[in-house]
Amino acid sequence: MTATGNPRAERLRTIMVEEGLDAVVLSHPHDVRYATGYHSILERWGQMEAMAAAIVYADPAKPLTLVIPEANLGLVAVLNRDGDACTFGEIRTFDMLNFCEVSRYIDPDRPVTQLGRDAGELMPAIAGRCQPDVTAAIAVALADHGMAGKAIGFDEHRVSARIAAAVPHDYRDILDLMMRARVVKTAEELTRYRKVGLLADQIIAYAGSLLHEGADWNDVQARICDFMVRHAVIPVDEGAMLFGGAYEADEFIPDLFRTRGNRTLRRGDIVILETQGIHDGFWVDINRTAMIGPPSDAYRRQHDILRDAFLKMVDHLRPGVSTASLPQIGYDYLKAHGVATPEKLLVVAHGIGLMPLEIPLPYPAAGLAGVKQGFIMEENMLISLDSLYFGAKLGPCHMENVYAITAQGPEPMYAAPLELIEAPATRELTDA
Repeated sequence: MTATGNPRAERLRTIMVEEGLDAVVLSHPHDVRYATGYHSILERWGQMEAMAAAIVYADPAKPLTLVIPEANLGLVAVLNRDGDACTFGEIRTFDMLNFCEVSRYIDPDRPVTQLGRDAGELMPAIAGRCQPDVTAAIAVALADHGMAGKAIGFDEHRVSARIAAAVPHDYRDILDLMMRARVVKTAEELTRYRKVGLLADQIIAYAGSLLHEGADWNDVQARICDFMVRHAVIPVDEGAMLFGGAYEADEFIPDLFRTRGNRTLRRGDIVILETQGIHDGFWVDINRTAMIGPPSDAYRRQHDILRDAFLKMVDHLRPGVSTASLPQIGYDYLKAHGVATPEKLLVVAHGIGLMPLEIPLPYPAAGLAGVKQGFIMEENMLISLDSLYFGAKLGPCHMENVYAITAQGPEPMYAAPLELIEAPATRELTDA
């Protein structure tokens, strides 16, 4: 398969041509998965060293190259068992420790399995000999396709430095290029995210159902993690949710919100429910506010004002609009409706994908410029609108949704209501 057979690789190739690049070498797990669909448990080990790579050429006649450990050929067969989840034009292999060496020996007592047959069908796609490491395999592939002396982009400078002697090249850093490519989604990616949205709705509803006076927060977190895993969502860590609430001396400390769940939930606690997980290569990013027991009229009014401000901002999620304009819209609405300290409203609009923050600005994009400068929204972007009010008098109110940007207006990916979640309170537990 050439780059033109994969919509994501084709988008990347178009931008490469605009930037005068002959090839890009991707070795960060996010980029490899974006270009080819390849992923494995190895990437979740958090190794500093690349465990796979992909090469995209500007010339559409050249093959989309996947570089993987030879022992992982069976994994590619598994990924593609139900369709072309992992796409490539050729495969380059390398040895990973001695796993591949051992796997080459045929066990005479083991019959040929369907997996073995499926992996065997990949043999015609394998080019060249198995190389001793990932950079050697990359260098051989680039040399074979005439890339010596060409402009080559890398998402990891070490790879460029390592292969420079074997394949001299004009080095380019492509972090910004990759962000620009990934932030606009293909039709296939939008379809996949609609399925993510259905799961996110289920997770947030389940999380809300677990809340009640006397509930142990650690148990709530563990049960949410279990629910996510059983629905093919990988929790980002053991927490599964961010949490905010009332603490000793009734002080609210957000701590983004990884606070210790060292007591049971009490009447009047405010709980911020935000899932933290990945499904099918996409980040689940939904945020709702819950209160243990009935809220005061003042708090309910504050929450409703924030909700209406949120919807005002949603109305501006359209192609050609800058994300930098959104915080002022929310601020003005809160101020006009008498919310104390509207300056405590935190609004962030960002792209979303395998990473929770995809901001198409020059590196580093996660500084103040990510909000103050912002970026112009384009059709088919997935934008997460994150609205968090940290006002201390009544307590926080938070909400977040993901929207597809279309010419007709924003398409919500989540259907969960933006209303305050009211968890039951039990007076007996409070008195105890």
